[in-house]
Amino acid sequence: MLIRQLLNNFSRAKQYYLTTVLTLTLTLSMVLSVFSLVDLVFFAPLPYSDSTKLYLLEGRIKAEGFDGVATNPQIITYIESHNDLFDEVATYHKWSDYKLNDQLSRPDIEVILASSNLFSLLGIEPELGRFFNQNEATGSQQASAILGYRTWLEQYNGDENIIGRKIQLNQRRFTVIGVAPENLVLPQYSNINDAIWLPIDMDDTFNPKTSTAFMGNYKAVVRLKAGKDAIHDAEILNQLALEGAKLYTPSVLKDLTVGAGLTKFKTALQGDSGRIVLMLLMGAILLMIIALINLSSMQIARAISKVKTLAICFAFGASTKKLAIDAFKHNIFVIGLAIVLALLLTQASFIVIEILASGSIQRLDTLGISINTLLVSLTLTLSIAGLYTYIELSVVKENNLTDSLHSSGKGIGKQVSEGLSHTLIGLQVMFSFIVLIAASHVVLLTLSEALRSNGLNTDNKWSLTVNYANINNTAERININKTLFEKMSNLGSVADLESASEPRLPESLNVNQLYGDGNHYIAQVRMTHISLDYLKQLDLPIFGTMFKAGDSELTNYPVIIDQRLADLINLNTPDIIGNKVSLDGKVFHPIIGVVANTYVPGSKADEAYEVFTPQQYAGWRQHSFLITAEKNQEIEEQVRLLISQINKRLDIEQFTKLEQQFDEKRQLHLAAAGVAIVLASLSLLMVCIGINGIVNYMVQVRRYSLGVKLAMGASNQRLLKDSLIELMQPVLMSLIFSFALSYFLISYFNSESLLKIVPIWSMIASIWLGIFILSFLLSFLPVRHILRKDPIKALRNE
Repeated sequence: MLIRQLLNNFSRAKQYYLTTVLTLTLTLSMVLSVFSLVDLVFFAPLPYSDSTKLYLLEGRIKAEGFDGVATNPQIITYIESHNDLFDEVATYHKWSDYKLNDQLSRPDIEVILASSNLFSLLGIEPELGRFFNQNEATGSQQASAILGYRTWLEQYNGDENIIGRKIQLNQRRFTVIGVAPENLVLPQYSNINDAIWLPIDMDDTFNPKTSTAFMGNYKAVVRLKAGKDAIHDAEILNQLALEGAKLYTPSVLKDLTVGAGLTKFKTALQGDSGRIVLMLLMGAILLMIIALINLSSMQIARAISKVKTLAICFAFGASTKKLAIDAFKHNIFVIGLAIVLALLLTQASFIVIEILASGSIQRLDTLGISINTLLVSLTLTLSIAGLYTYIELSVVKENNLTDSLHSSGKGIGKQVSEGLSHTLIGLQVMFSFIVLIAASHVVLLTLSEALRSNGLNTDNKWSLTVNYANINNTAERININKTLFEKMSNLGSVADLESASEPRLPESLNVNQLYGDGNHYIAQVRMTHISLDYLKQLDLPIFGTMFKAGDSELTNYPVIIDQRLADLINLNTPDIIGNKVSLDGKVFHPIIGVVANTYVPGSKADEAYEVFTPQQYAGWRQHSFLITAEKNQEIEEQVRLLISQINKRLDIEQFTKLEQQFDEKRQLHLAAAGVAIVLASLSLLMVCIGINGIVNYMVQVRRYSLGVKLAMGASNQRLLKDSLIELMQPVLMSLIFSFALSYFLISYFNSESLLKIVPIWSMIASIWLGIFILSFLLSFLPVRHILRKDPIKALRNE
């Protein structure tokens, strides 16, 4: 019965139902998508037993020009042995990707190294098999592997007989002992369900017992003892870290301050994402409010148009309660339909969100519609349905219904009050102004960052990184590298070939300490060994001289530094030439040139102080090539074929266009700009529709009074002027109030250091003026249209 009635209603008011459902579907899908992120970041429980006692233990080093997380394995071991805050420490480390060679496609697989007690300390159970235990304890060199849940599904088709099977990573074979659960998460590591886990001492180049390096990816997990406080006992950890550094890495203490600290596991997982998702939620809610204001004005007009029908029902004995129940049922069905469509759209949006927000928000691979999202959906359904019912019943008063029955003319009866109409216009303008200010600043800042020049000539440039890990002999690696360089140079698709110890844009930065005269510490710098014309091929201008043949044979070989480092040293560029710097505090190298900076649009954290040296390949695990292509269409196929022909043990770690690497860094900022543009566009569209709808309604119901005034001798120009002044008053007042509110909020946030905002007042003024002009046009056109139709004819209806 209800469905038949709704179908009949839909056939009579298609525009109303389509507008309501589609508008709510779009706006609510945005709200629910963002709320799902909020739920994931703030409310989703961790899949660990007693997770409130879990803490992330990290080292920290501080020096001139650097202050950040960097952990040394031996110092962590020392802290574990000498602290009274926790009994057990588990560690994990991400070193590099491996080739899964037992699969035909030989995909790159992320490998995470973990101590044998990591999973037991977290308190989780495997999906299949077992986790590491004492058999895989550090030093046992047990070739065991645990598959991430999605690796198990995608690479091995969810084979339940996978336990005991041999898999091949690079040239080594491992035995699968377990499959990790699908909801596994760890701080600062994304998509770990796509990884493979190995014992922490199973990488060829990393030994946690002897490593003296400080690494950003090396993490430790602890459980606090009962009664211990991480904040109160923070200084104890700093002292233990200092003692450990004196024992295992004493050389760094003359230049660096070493410490350690604990962070709640959930806080570490949130990172900076909490602020991001709350800002997104605020924008989505503002957009929903604008949409609801628009739809409420339409609902008011619809309710008024139904007054006479309701009055007849009321006259035949229908109670207000009965009318309210019927209206609420109808609204529940309409809003419920929009909510269902919004949930479907939200589920589909998770794929896009995972791509766009990867690296900014943790646990995206576990994102889904949760019970909290469903509860919010139910709350929104009931609230909006209740609001619509209240609006409809606001006209169901005995006096209104009686007046409606007594009135026979179209110009008489219940109408939306002028005050309410003006309020609705003012609210829409205010919220739209605030959304546009916020969105425009986000667009400007993100685009200015994303579209920065990288300072390089990337035309026809390809970056190739070859992995030599499967070749154990250093001399053999060097010979193969020479052969590869010579044969690759002779390919018809290669116009020029240069080499470097790492790609121009590496996945992670490897830094060294740099010393100046008198052995004083300067900064942490990125050191890259390059061939003679490497910088020239990138069109990086150099002040001074380039490397020449034979420089690499010198013990105190010359170096070239970037302008960023030259500015830090605080000398005029010409004065830096001839100064000496050291990378180990022993051998000093003369600076022969200063090269222009390399910029990384979208990731300023990757912009490091740089030192270039002329050293040749010395048998390192990886080596990179900068290829200038003669024929982009053929180069990839030719290079891959050549490498496989030279030696089957060589692995291609990375082979991509250089421009593409930089574009990937820009993606997050471009995505943020895109979201802001969509948000601003929807806001502007809705306010246009809303103002136009309300103005059209106001003009239509007042055309009779306009006809009277024309009959009394008023001119069209005078009526047009008076009507525009009346309609623009709420717009102007709302814009003035919105500007004052924006100024207050910006000043408050800046003074309280809650959010650093640098307002662009010229852009804010342009938005203010633009909304005013747009509102004027939206008011002018309907009034002129009515006046041109001769409102005097409307009087004949009375």
